[in-house]
Parts: sequence; C-alpha cells; structure tokens
Amino acid sequence: MNGLHKIWMIINPTMALIGLFVFLIVLAIGIHFILLSTTDFNWLEDGIPAVQVAASAVVPQQM
Repeated sequence: MNGLHKIWMIINPTMALIGLFVFLIVLAIGIHFILLSTTDFNWLEDGIPAVQVAASAVVPQQM
C-alpha cells in the first residue's frame, strides 16, 4: 500500500477518468445498437406503446 501513490505519478487521473467515461459511453451505445438490431429485444418496432393509459371514470368523493 506504500507504493500505490506512485501509479498516479505515471497516470494522469483526469485523463484516466475522461478515458473511462468515454469508454463506458461507447460501450453503452454499442450495447443498445446491438439490442436494437435483434428482433427479440428491439423496443422501437415491437408494436407495444411505451405508455398505456387506462381510461377510468371520475368518481366524486363524499365527505
């Protein structure tokens, strides 16, 4: 544990975090595009509406 600080003398923490975030964003976009290219997991063209609103009658409250 004594020599752990030496790695940050070699690697810039700001650039390491920016690189990590860019990698994670590219990975997430890639996974989403792979899922959209399949027939089972394509949520845009499956015909199911995103929001299903049930119509209900308004019942007045008695006090």
